[in-house]
Amino acid sequence: MAVDRRTVLQNAQLFASKGQYEAAIAEWRKLTTDTPADGTIFNSIGDLQLKRNATTDAVTAFLQAAVAFRSEGSVLKAIAAYKKILKVDPTRIDIYRHLGDLNAERGLLSSAVQDYLTLGKHYFKDGRNKEALEIYRKIISQDPSNQDAQLRVAELCVQEGLLDEAIRVYLQLGRERSAAQQYDHAKAMYMAVLRLDPLNAEAKEIITMIEAGGGGPLNLARAAKPAATTAKPGEGSDLMAEATRRIEEGQYAGAEAMLTQLLSREPGNPEICQLLARLHLLQGNLQVALGEFRFLAGAALRAQDYAMAEALIAEYLKVEPASVPMLELLGELYQEKGDAATAAQHFGRAVEILLDHPEPGMPTLPAELFEKVQALAPGSPIARKLAPAFDPNASPSAEPEAAAPMMAGEPVAGEPEPLPAPVAAEPVADMSFRLQDASAASAPLQAAPAVKASPPPSAAAPAPPVSQAAPVPTAPIQPTPTVPSAAPPVEQVDAEARYALGMAYKDMGLLEEAKEEFVSSMKDSGFFVDSCLMMALCLKEQNRPDQSIQLLEKLIADSRCRGGNAQLVRYELALLYEQTGARDRAITMYQSIPSFHDVPRRVEALRALGSNGVAHPERPASSQTNTLPIIGH
Repeated sequence: MAVDRRTVLQNAQLFASKGQYEAAIAEWRKLTTDTPADGTIFNSIGDLQLKRNATTDAVTAFLQAAVAFRSEGSVLKAIAAYKKILKVDPTRIDIYRHLGDLNAERGLLSSAVQDYLTLGKHYFKDGRNKEALEIYRKIISQDPSNQDAQLRVAELCVQEGLLDEAIRVYLQLGRERSAAQQYDHAKAMYMAVLRLDPLNAEAKEIITMIEAGGGGPLNLARAAKPAATTAKPGEGSDLMAEATRRIEEGQYAGAEAMLTQLLSREPGNPEICQLLARLHLLQGNLQVALGEFRFLAGAALRAQDYAMAEALIAEYLKVEPASVPMLELLGELYQEKGDAATAAQHFGRAVEILLDHPEPGMPTLPAELFEKVQALAPGSPIARKLAPAFDPNASPSAEPEAAAPMMAGEPVAGEPEPLPAPVAAEPVADMSFRLQDASAASAPLQAAPAVKASPPPSAAAPAPPVSQAAPVPTAPIQPTPTVPSAAPPVEQVDAEARYALGMAYKDMGLLEEAKEEFVSSMKDSGFFVDSCLMMALCLKEQNRPDQSIQLLEKLIADSRCRGGNAQLVRYELALLYEQTGARDRAITMYQSIPSFHDVPRRVEALRALGSNGVAHPERPASSQTNTLPIIGH
């Protein structure tokens, strides 16, 4: 016989309200007969177990909830359930693996990497080297440029006796740091190689070059000296020709083996290095190729071989036209040639890309490159075009801008159109909030029309829940890419994903985590008003009505809060006035939306209290904080 769900839920609420948590849990467990894989049931059981201080049982229930949510495709609720486990029991470090996998699945790679890093550090600290190595390899698969993870992989490989892999990683780190002109770090990596392989030709050669140059710029020509082991006459040229033929035919593995053999005989030979870099580029190994092309092009630039440097940069940009390091190097090339205007265009292009796709761990790079643009060409179209992103009072350029030449006046094939300049707007009420107290900090906002439909409200609310109703789509104003001081982002904000995760956290009772996500999603114009409203509702549920009122008052003053969204905000603000005893302010706010929802009844009830009234009319369930652990019903 099927269980009467409504009766069970009513009984569970009743028992919980009386503090009879075991009886309430027993009621919830009845629902597992018909729906054994309902994550909401286990989540509610977990909340009740916490109320009876049964931490172990709560963790078990939250784990069941996470598995159930994940199996039904509710990834966000699964993440929220795992977060609840960590709040209850921070020693459950295995949870970070699940969080990393789920964030990677959602495309939030920086969040995934952070979860994996936390887990890897725990494994490393506990001496669980094999498990740590697996996690750090996973990090590199998500973020190939993470040199800290690469170094940890190399160290762990040495400890586990995986010397070939360790040497390969140390060599790669040495090349990357040489390309970045970090010669002391590069030397340390190559010295690590020699400790494992004292005869490694590449490491010995590059260390000699670094020591001879005193740590200064390496001259690529010096690397072309004859190898200690002399090849047979014609053997080197034959191998080069065969490797070239195999590359042209797509036989990359065989070609790489031949080039590696040649490089062991002639370490640093420019022709071999260029061919190997081109091979990696064709293989799609862009991170490795980037290090090699930067090294080769940088060496050519330092040797004042501008044609070679430009050709190498252009070859890489044909495959990866949005490469900030190569655009920056191209700007340096034109700057050294004395062509300030073209150099400024390439630096400006790099800034545009960084504004749209911030570089993890380098928040000041756009401003640094913009300073170069202004120093080289202060009145140029590209300088005026970028100015509003760094100075809200600046006016954007309306003039068309010619594309910067790449090689002898020719643009790189496949180069995309320049990104549009940020559109300036007059400053309006700012909405940057600190996570701790949601108080405002000044920040100018920027116009950029966008329309989005809010995600559907949670099924948790009783009908019709105003606080979770889907706001009416609007065309709000987009804020400038400013960063709240409390939590600087490390990746481009996926506002929709952040907002949805915030809603999941809110539904699951993780209000602090929800507020963090809403702070991120409010940076996007399409989610700004909704995010601020949800932030206010979180504060309201935390019994912080004054801060919630402050936030909503600022939101109402913002020009993008209009239409259906404005009605929702005004209604919630009036409810808060009513809750805090501000009767006259509540009536005034209700009168601004006279026909909305139950406003006429509320105004009438407030007026009936009289000017000296203290009591307040009963608020609808949608505006009350649900103290029962019932979520999703």
